[in-house]
Amino acid sequence: MAQFDITIFTATYNRAHLLPKLYDSIKCQNLDGLEWLIIDDGSTDDTKQIVQKFVDEKLLNISYYKKENGGKHTAINFGVQKAAGELMVFVDSDDLLMKDALSVFRKEYEEIRSAENICGIAGLCAESSGSIIGTEFLKDHWQVSFADLYLKYKITGDKIVAFKTKILKQYPFPEPIEIRFVFEAVVWHEMAKKYDVIAVNKVLQIVDYQTSGVSDSSYKKWYLKALAFSFFKLIGNNTYPFLKYPRTFFWNYINLGINSKLAGENYFIKLNLKEKLIYLICYPRALYSYRNMKKKVINHD
Repeated sequence: MAQFDITIFTATYNRAHLLPKLYDSIKCQNLDGLEWLIIDDGSTDDTKQIVQKFVDEKLLNISYYKKENGGKHTAINFGVQKAAGELMVFVDSDDLLMKDALSVFRKEYEEIRSAENICGIAGLCAESSGSIIGTEFLKDHWQVSFADLYLKYKITGDKIVAFKTKILKQYPFPEPIEIRFVFEAVVWHEMAKKYDVIAVNKVLQIVDYQTSGVSDSSYKKWYLKALAFSFFKLIGNNTYPFLKYPRTFFWNYINLGINSKLAGENYFIKLNLKEKLIYLICYPRALYSYRNMKKKVINHD
């Protein structure tokens, strides 16, 4: 396998029409040692043909794999095993990279390559209008836990992330049957127990949210099942310990209760005794929300 410094990772599903713009933004990086790794999660459109045109131009090192549809989390697992770069930059098919994005990542990576307590780098995202998504980091080149960014320091909004591939290999996403989506926090925040990231106060990515994506699936049954499973895993992994994140600790149980009932799943029986007691304490609040939300559930895709 050829060795590259950086793997740009894109998981895609029926987004052939978006890939050319992303391709153009990657071509503009003007940086050697790049691999664009595309994992096609069972697309039924002309994704394969579009990617082949990119390959035929021979302007980038492109690795393309098509797998059976299983959800983005399974595509990430597949991609982590195929990645040739030491650093994986996560870029969705509806994203664009700023011209200097990968130069910034490479420069930062050289600083943390041998740091055993740092797993990656986080940068800012912006809308096509130029407006920053969420809030900026409190300071530039900030060494911080990725979970603390959101839960302790109240940073908001999506961020572009790049992680050391060797560390990602140690933290695969769970792949339960019939679950089509798993929170990235299940893995990203699990890594945060042991590793920090370097937060760079610079816009590195432009995001164009698509109405056909996960954000448009809020009350669909498959998505509610995915939420319930994700909260179950966060609880089981004790991703947010009570003493460090008390509010999030309890809201995980509340959200597990809400989404379990909406999805028709019973995770209560899978909890240990201590977890069951906490679940029961939180259940009245979960039941209140469930009653207000149950009529909105969509039973088809």
